[in-house]
Amino acid sequence: MEIEQYKYWRLVDFLVTECQYKIIYLSEDQQEIWLEEQSGAIKYPVIRLFRIDLDWSNWLSRDMERTSLNAERIRRTLRNRSLKVESMYITAFPPVDSFAHLIDKPFISADKKVEIKTVLLDRSIEEWELAGHTIADLNVVPDTEEERNAQIETYKEDVFTHIKQNEQEERQLFHFGKPFISYLFIAIQIIMFFLMEGSGGSTNSETLINWGAKVNYLIADGEWWRLITPIFLHIGILHLLMNSIALYYVGPLIERIFGNSRFLFIYLFAGFSGVFASYLLSPSLSAGASGAIFGCFGALLYFAWQFPKLFFRVMGWNVIIIIIINLIFGFTIQGIDNAGHIGGLVGGFLATAIVHFPKKKSWKIQLSALVMTLLLIGIGISYTASTAVLHRVDKSALNLVNNYINDEKYAQAEEVLNKVEFKNNENYYFLLSYIQLKNKEFAKAEENLQKTIALNPQFHEAYYNLAVVSLYNEDLTKAREYIQTAIELDENNLKYLRLWDKIKE
Repeated sequence: MEIEQYKYWRLVDFLVTECQYKIIYLSEDQQEIWLEEQSGAIKYPVIRLFRIDLDWSNWLSRDMERTSLNAERIRRTLRNRSLKVESMYITAFPPVDSFAHLIDKPFISADKKVEIKTVLLDRSIEEWELAGHTIADLNVVPDTEEERNAQIETYKEDVFTHIKQNEQEERQLFHFGKPFISYLFIAIQIIMFFLMEGSGGSTNSETLINWGAKVNYLIADGEWWRLITPIFLHIGILHLLMNSIALYYVGPLIERIFGNSRFLFIYLFAGFSGVFASYLLSPSLSAGASGAIFGCFGALLYFAWQFPKLFFRVMGWNVIIIIIINLIFGFTIQGIDNAGHIGGLVGGFLATAIVHFPKKKSWKIQLSALVMTLLLIGIGISYTASTAVLHRVDKSALNLVNNYINDEKYAQAEEVLNKVEFKNNENYYFLLSYIQLKNKEFAKAEENLQKTIALNPQFHEAYYNLAVVSLYNEDLTKAREYIQTAIELDENNLKYLRLWDKIKE
């Protein structure tokens, strides 16, 4: 009947154009439609409207069973844990026989994942609460058939125009920018890799340090540019390949969504955040684009926060699962800089919130994100003066000293040691004694080796070096005592055994 048809399209138009519901399903005859509310703030986020003239309750019962099956299929498609549906029949009159028992209570599936509230909007209903709004004068329609049909066509045109506009806006979200910065960064890191390979090898510590890897001591000593340069360096071909492949897939996606300039800011800020977090929490030498790439994942999480339905429809849980897997690997596999990963993830999210989406403004979110970012950076800078960070800086310095010693750069090694904040530990005294031993300062070397074993009696290499010093001092008895102690602590050390063979009685 024209009155019910008019009422049906009036409700569809209201839900789509006024309440921003999204159409999930529309039947070929356009008499059944399923719509989903986007914010998730409504008790029944899915509404099913069915234009049908009901006659008997047994048909209604069968249709309710069909609706529950369709609801389950839609729940799986939407990947929801549960689904609540308000199923509304637009009918002139209710069934002629008893039907109240069918609609008195919501239908709940056996696994409790689907709940359906059934409503009959017949001519006895003058108003109804729908999507948080009261729809009044449900039975008030234009007087003539011609006017009703014209208004129905207007409703249809409004609905389908709105749908097309929404689809176009969604497509534009993924096609704002044309990617090229992602490919530029891939090219830069490949070029840097081969330059390092030609300068001593990308796995060589000295090469990494010279080319700008993260070294806590050098950053604390004023080389702040090392908070950015590690993004473009990689340690070994596998590291380069994994990050290049990840950037190849996720980078262009972020660039298409947010545009070139926003992507540049997101990527570099996330990379900085990752290196800064690593500086605060890890003393190890490190390099790589992992933090910046995790920042791209952070950008996708921001997208998911702003457009949850679209995100899970287009990308699903895949992105979140990848993030979780990478973080688990970081916590379980030795040598992975998880602080850098988490710092990059958070930095990418905040950077994206600051720039937001192209041609869209959300000053409340953007300003809040900027304040939060500045606050976190401020806290991080304050934390650099903490004892924990200073200890990590010293540990980084000792690692740097080891590298200098391996390269026989003893003057540089001693210079770094002199700047170490916390000197009362066995590693400091041992490294200093090693340098003094190489410089033939035997008395000073012996003094610092004695301090070493006083702090750590299990330091077997210190006993070996004391044996060497004793030989230089022509004290064979002491040399034998020290080398025997070293062998007791590390009985399979060939270097110790060879010296013992030379000096034993």
